[in-house]
Amino acid sequence: MTQIRFAAVLAVLLAIAGLPYMARAADVDEETTQANNQCLACHSEEGLKNPPRADMNLKGLARLLVSGERFAQSVHGEEACKDCHGDSYVQYPHVGNSRYQIKTCPDCHKTAGREKLAQFQQTLHYKNHPLAFTCTSCHDPHALQKPKQLGSAKRVAAQDNTMCRDCHDSDYRWGQFTTRPRPNLVKTHSWQPNPELHWQSVRCVDCHTPPQEQGTSHLIVGKDKAERDCAACHSASSSLRTRLYRYFAEQELEKQGFVNAAIMGQAYVVGATRNAWVDWITWGLTALMVGGLGLHGLLRIIAAMVRKGRH
Repeated sequence: MTQIRFAAVLAVLLAIAGLPYMARAADVDEETTQANNQCLACHSEEGLKNPPRADMNLKGLARLLVSGERFAQSVHGEEACKDCHGDSYVQYPHVGNSRYQIKTCPDCHKTAGREKLAQFQQTLHYKNHPLAFTCTSCHDPHALQKPKQLGSAKRVAAQDNTMCRDCHDSDYRWGQFTTRPRPNLVKTHSWQPNPELHWQSVRCVDCHTPPQEQGTSHLIVGKDKAERDCAACHSASSSLRTRLYRYFAEQELEKQGFVNAAIMGQAYVVGATRNAWVDWITWGLTALMVGGLGLHGLLRIIAAMVRKGRH
């Protein structure tokens, strides 16, 4: 009861101060909520505007802000900050070597982490910049959400494509890794009709990684090996069914005759979203028309033979 009362008082105080309170779900225990709010009292926009201490390095803090609301909705929203950052971060000022105690992704995601790391080490990103690229270079651990949490293919594409475009569409970010001129994304994808429209509904990795049964491959390939066959997506056997739209497979409606209904429920992909019954009806009408023409021709031939026999 004491902990609950303390949490309630803390929530009220944070609300008055305008600081984010992270009680988002019943399965986030009060101790975790309290500990995380103590971190967010500094590492948030409000914490930067109204620092709880006078001796804080605000310039350094400005580079280490976290949105409490986004973190609460992220895949790590039920975790305590110290689960990754270590107990040495609990006290302030933080211990000088605290940064070396931060866990890496494979520390928790052991099997998947090793598999994805092995895939990523084969890419040009890693080969050209082995020290610069880590998991967090692309995946923001304080904001990343699962596709099922996002709820729609367009929102998943927006989140995942932002990881790529943050560098490939930014001269500043691009310049942090290389002095080579940054290619224009629209021009390099000019072979594709309306690239921007595609990027709203399809992820970069749907074309720039090989397919795999579970999860998304991290073996990112360049333009020479990327998918360029339009029929790979725009067909009844669309690869999108096992890629982006597999997260919404429960929406399948094959009983109503729809092909790739999980895709159809989220977008319109020419060639991939159609009704099988309409196909059968179309083929049936075509067969009736051809059969009718054939029967008509046959009857004319028979009639001509009958008339010839009479003469």
